[in-house]
Amino acid sequence: MGRHQAAHATPVAQRGGRRAWWTVLALALAVLLVVGLWRVFATAGGGHCSSSSKVTVAVDDALKPVAEQRAAAASDSCTTYSVESAADASMPARLAGGGTTPDLWLAPSDARVAEVSSQVGRDLPATTVATSPIVLAGAQKPAPKNWLDALGSPDLRSLPKDSPFADAPLVAAVAEAGSKSGDEQALTGALTRYAQAVQPVSGSGDPVKAAKDSGATVVVPEYAYLQAKKADSAVAAAVPGSGTALDRVQLVVTATGDRRTDVTPAGEKLAGAFTSSDGARALKSAGLRPDGSDAGKGGPDGGVGDVELLPEPDAAKLKAGAKALAAVAIPLKTIVVVDISGSMGFASGDTTRIGMTVSGFDRVVSMISDTNSIGLWAFSLSSSGQNWVSLAPTEPLGQKDGSASHRQTLIDAANTLPKRVKGGTGLYSTALAAYKQAQGQFDPAYSNSVILLTDGTDEDPGGMSLDSLVSQLKSIADPARPIMINTVGISQDADMNAITRIAEATGGNALRANSQQDLLADFVTAVGKRTTK
Repeated sequence: MGRHQAAHATPVAQRGGRRAWWTVLALALAVLLVVGLWRVFATAGGGHCSSSSKVTVAVDDALKPVAEQRAAAASDSCTTYSVESAADASMPARLAGGGTTPDLWLAPSDARVAEVSSQVGRDLPATTVATSPIVLAGAQKPAPKNWLDALGSPDLRSLPKDSPFADAPLVAAVAEAGSKSGDEQALTGALTRYAQAVQPVSGSGDPVKAAKDSGATVVVPEYAYLQAKKADSAVAAAVPGSGTALDRVQLVVTATGDRRTDVTPAGEKLAGAFTSSDGARALKSAGLRPDGSDAGKGGPDGGVGDVELLPEPDAAKLKAGAKALAAVAIPLKTIVVVDISGSMGFASGDTTRIGMTVSGFDRVVSMISDTNSIGLWAFSLSSSGQNWVSLAPTEPLGQKDGSASHRQTLIDAANTLPKRVKGGTGLYSTALAAYKQAQGQFDPAYSNSVILLTDGTDEDPGGMSLDSLVSQLKSIADPARPIMINTVGISQDADMNAITRIAEATGGNALRANSQQDLLADFVTAVGKRTTK
């Protein structure tokens, strides 16, 4: 019996040891399973984090729905995104310290980011997360040939300065100017006319619908058109035959200091939520397009479809254009001084030099806004010793002169110029007198100038020399009251050397016009030129 018991002792011990070993193994496997599952769920939830973080995203209401949808998709237990309404116009002040600075900003365009970056004086890292072609939207209109024609259309209306789409005309114009068929000078003139002459869209609601209701159009990105179309199916859109530019919606890191370092990964994650395959579907539903070479193809349902994309607008030219447009928004106070010497009656095309001058004056005065103040002088040699005469004082165009507006007073006065043509050219004395008159009526609320148009050279035998005129202009110039003389030489007979020196002495420009089209463009450029302190 003892041998029998001894013979079975070892197997019993082995079975007990094996059970203990299997128990340890099962526990280890259970631990590994728990750890593995934790890692899976942690990864699915955004990775391991010791604490959760809340990231604020500022966005204009025009882009808020898609921002909220993508923010929800990107949020997890580690990072949550809080989307807050922020009018686009408020962003420069907020980023400069005028209120709580958001961590991220969904900006309507790269042009807007560049503009705000310049205003706040710091770099704003940005990633393109969506695009939208720039269109003409509102009433049903034939597609114009190009943006030059579009910006000069009487049916076009401008957007409020605080609109998130206010830069769209500039982006389209600069892009077209950089194309093979672009005319940079003509488009500059078109932008000036747009800023000075185009009537603002009426009403305080959706600008696209408001434009449609008044039989007009506005320049907006495609998604703004589609949003308006949801409320009014009669809203239409078109793209010029030359093509169009893209507004590139940007996700911008706006946090500063250490917070920027913390927020940057969250910004990258949210950008990924826009650019993912799910994001592309969300963009299409919101009327937007993904970035990339195919941005001009297809597009969202109900949109403008395939579009020819213009070259990317030059960043430096966009910046310069934005600065110029901001300056043009300042009202003008100028004396237009017109040569009525005998040679202004010479033929020029199917009219005369004075005829095309009057035509250009009438068109520009008819186009620009009521807030601009304009006076009109005429000059030629006179036996009285004064070579100039004031035909209309410098007053706001919208001011009433009796029963008529000052605008009409100017046009009526200009239309008398052809009958006044005679004599020689008293250029230098007139230029000095006009400059002194502009100094005497200087108004800091305006951009103050003189616009002088002539087809000849000074012919006053007893008058001052060019050197004397330039010296006097420089000596009486007052940096606190900047006034420039912008000159236009009409025909090849104009003394460009003299009028260039006159203009340069005062910080102005000298241009030459050999045709009616040239003169109109030069007139617009001169009207658009602004003084800066």
